[in-house]
Amino acid sequence: MGEEKGMVLESGADLTFEIVSGTEDAAKLVMAWRNDPETLKQSFHQEPKNWPEFHREFVEEYLKDSSVPCLFALADGKRVGFLRFRRVIDSANPRCRTADVSINVAPEERGKGYGSRMLKGMTHILRGLGLSALWAEIKVDNSRSRAIFEKAGFEYVGEYGHAVDDSGEKLRVNRFKLDLVKPAIVESKSECRSIGDGFPCFIIAEAGSNWRVGSPERDREMARSLVDIAKESGCDAVKFQTYRPETTYVANAGESEYLAENGYKRPISEIFADLAMPYEMLQDLADYCESQQILFMSSAFSVRDFEEVDRFSRIHKIASYEITHTRLLEAAARADKPLILSTGASDIEDISFAVDMLKNSMRADLCLMQCTASYPAPIDSMNLESIRWMKQFYGVPVGLSDHSRDSSLIPAAAVAVGANLIEKHFTVSNYLFGPDHKFALEPRELKTMVQSIRTVEEALGDGIKRVLSVEEELYQFARRGLQATKDIDRGVVFKEGENFDILRSGKQKLGMHPRNMAILQSARANRFIPAGEGINEADVEL
Repeated sequence: MGEEKGMVLESGADLTFEIVSGTEDAAKLVMAWRNDPETLKQSFHQEPKNWPEFHREFVEEYLKDSSVPCLFALADGKRVGFLRFRRVIDSANPRCRTADVSINVAPEERGKGYGSRMLKGMTHILRGLGLSALWAEIKVDNSRSRAIFEKAGFEYVGEYGHAVDDSGEKLRVNRFKLDLVKPAIVESKSECRSIGDGFPCFIIAEAGSNWRVGSPERDREMARSLVDIAKESGCDAVKFQTYRPETTYVANAGESEYLAENGYKRPISEIFADLAMPYEMLQDLADYCESQQILFMSSAFSVRDFEEVDRFSRIHKIASYEITHTRLLEAAARADKPLILSTGASDIEDISFAVDMLKNSMRADLCLMQCTASYPAPIDSMNLESIRWMKQFYGVPVGLSDHSRDSSLIPAAAVAVGANLIEKHFTVSNYLFGPDHKFALEPRELKTMVQSIRTVEEALGDGIKRVLSVEEELYQFARRGLQATKDIDRGVVFKEGENFDILRSGKQKLGMHPRNMAILQSARANRFIPAGEGINEADVEL
């Protein structure tokens, strides 16, 4: 009978990855690789492992967290390496879901490049498990492992002290980090913001064309009022749009059915001409945003528009229908500033083309936005799960450009599935005349949306299951253990239901875990145990 195989998660170029099960075959193979003399030499724990103690450690420690399963790497169906992951907390960013990794390559397979290929090939799997970054520690003199991690894209963080868990031995180690989802960094005069997993959701208040109300003076005042509303609501940025009809649509594009249904029964070129923001407004709005300490943004629809906006914006956003505008993408790449790309009404081919083009030509950071290009967008068209998929597939922060009329549920749900950014249209009043007012949020709703997002972020936590400080009192008071139900004299045989039971200890000393019940089978007490007190291994005479 052949060895039992675990589930295969993913195929790489020449490797597949198998979830490690707790079988004896799997444990004995890992122990053999772990006890190889060359591996022991570079290990933090230099004593060889023994069976069956290692099997217990393998099941109870290596495999205890199914959210980050251990993996075998297979080449042509043969196990050639082992990857162990453990969830850890990044002290600099506690909300970020991170893990550390240790790697073993089968002794007979060394020198074939499997180590770095294993580390590279697992990134899609780990992003799919919700991890944002991976850490590794190796001894300072382990040059071979250092080369493997650096070849796989890990960045050297520094040299640190490390205390070995079981022996307490203190070692000097080199620490490395791999960003599975690389955060975007936005710098302003007053602060530096990170957009990505573990950081607060970046919230963009989309003013769109809702600044346009009449004369230039009234337009300016309305635009400033929108900036004030966005700031008061707690948004990180306020975004306008910069376009010209002659560089957006063909001259005879005709009428939009969507706009006609909302009272705009005019050729699209005339509508765009009326709503086009004068370039002269950009300086004033950018200065006003800076005075209010909120980021200024404006989506550009042509290269000329982009050049005007770029003078004032520290982060750019490209609208969904510009995803195929190669000249605009090239201009955005040259700007060397963080870029947000919306993906409404786009398929994988369009998105991948744009992402590849940008990644190959820009040094700055990229973010994507799930978007449903319908105004308003129906709730059942949100496709929030695509946020998780795009983050896993492209390895960049992903958000939601939300065109639904919902004021808080959809944005909060998006954050719960991993959205790093939220963009939402807003207005002073839904009763104003214009194409974007009707489905936009009013000021009170915008503030509610921001509060809902922040509440969800607090509730999400760091994903590591443990006893929390708020649970500690009841954890000590209400856990069940093996407790004496009457006074037990020394030499008396333990009998469940007669002199002990599985009970909550309250303020009495807690007994051992009920999983150790077998220890009491036919055993006697080696001391007097008063009623209510817990029974522990030291109390048992075998």
